[in-house]
Amino acid sequence: MEQTLIFLKFDAIERGMVGEVLGRFEKAGLRIENSRFLRPDRPLLEKHYAELKERKPTAFERSVRFLAGKPIILFILSGINAVAKARSIIGPTDSLDAPPGTIRGDLSSDSIPFADSEDRATYNLLHAADSPESVEREIQLWFNSPEND
Repeated sequence: MEQTLIFLKFDAIERGMVGEVLGRFEKAGLRIENSRFLRPDRPLLEKHYAELKERKPTAFERSVRFLAGKPIILFILSGINAVAKARSIIGPTDSLDAPPGTIRGDLSSDSIPFADSEDRATYNLLHAADSPESVEREIQLWFNSPEND
C-alpha cells in the first residue's frame, strides 16, 4: 500500500466541501489513515512550498500568503497507487483545465475574480503530494515535526 498526503484549503472548508471531497477519495478505494486540522503559520508553509520557491517565486509567495493563518485539514490517505489515484481524482492544478468528474472540475468556483491563471491555481481547493518522495517529506513536516505540537 502506498500513502499520499492531501490538504483541503480554507476555500474548500468555508464552502462546506469536506465531506464531498473525502467521499470521492473513499469511493475510489483510498483509506483515511490520519488527519489533522490546523492554521499553519508562514514559516511552516515556506518549508512546505520550498521547492516552488526555486521554480516559481511569485506562485510561492502567493501560496504562502494565501494560506498563512487560515484553516486547513490534512489527510494521509493509503491505497494502491495512492499518489497517482488521488491526483487523478483531484484534476489539474488550474481548475479551468480540470475536466468534469474531477474535484477541481466539479467543485472549483468560477465566481471568484482572478487576475491570471496563477491566481486561479491558488483557489484550487486542495493540495496533493506529487510523488512518493514528496509524501514522505510532507508527512514528516506536517505530522512529525516538533513545530506542529
